[in-house]
Amino acid sequence: MSWLTDFIKKWLKSALGRDGEPERKQKSAIIRLIVLTMIGVALLLGNRMIAAPQNAAQTNGSPVFSSKDSQKLSDIKSGNGNNSAGSIANYEDYVNQNLKNILEQIQGVSEVSVMVTFSSTEKNIYQNNIKTQDNQTVENDQKGGTRQVNERSQDSQVVMVDKNGVKEPVVIGKEQPTVRGVIVVASGADQPAIRAEIMDAVATVMDIQTYQVKVLQKNE
Repeated sequence: MSWLTDFIKKWLKSALGRDGEPERKQKSAIIRLIVLTMIGVALLLGNRMIAAPQNAAQTNGSPVFSSKDSQKLSDIKSGNGNNSAGSIANYEDYVNQNLKNILEQIQGVSEVSVMVTFSSTEKNIYQNNIKTQDNQTVENDQKGGTRQVNERSQDSQVVMVDKNGVKEPVVIGKEQPTVRGVIVVASGADQPAIRAEIMDAVATVMDIQTYQVKVLQKNE
């Protein structure tokens, strides 16, 4: 703003007469300049006042989870984290710990305890050799008409390999246990908005309904 003040002073000085009184023809120009200057200052201040609430709104409306957090949520469900899930007991501990870690990153949430219950155990997915056979037959009825009958049959067998004289099935993947429900106890869960965020996050990552998630305030 200092450059604008200096410019006005120089312009006024050049516009004044010898006795310091503005000339008639220059008086209206000086008034217009002052009015335009005041309008410019008002617009500048107005833009700053508008920009501040917009920045605050963007901050308040930012998502709870970043893209990196979302990837961590996916890792919990798929088991793609650094630690191997292993047996069902290890898998439960793995899910509980990772879910606890990600929930504690939510603003306003701390001291999280998580318990995930499963309704089934981990299952192996075996490679199958599927053979499909299609049969077509033409039948004649008593009235001289014909009709075509299509039949399809499938035969599926698990692929076996010989390991040291013992035949074993080929495992191509594992089906993770089905989640029955989740209980979350955390500080900050007494706030309805935070409790809703926790329920939505857990339901999303575990692929369950929100009614299967119970969120409780931690006893202080």
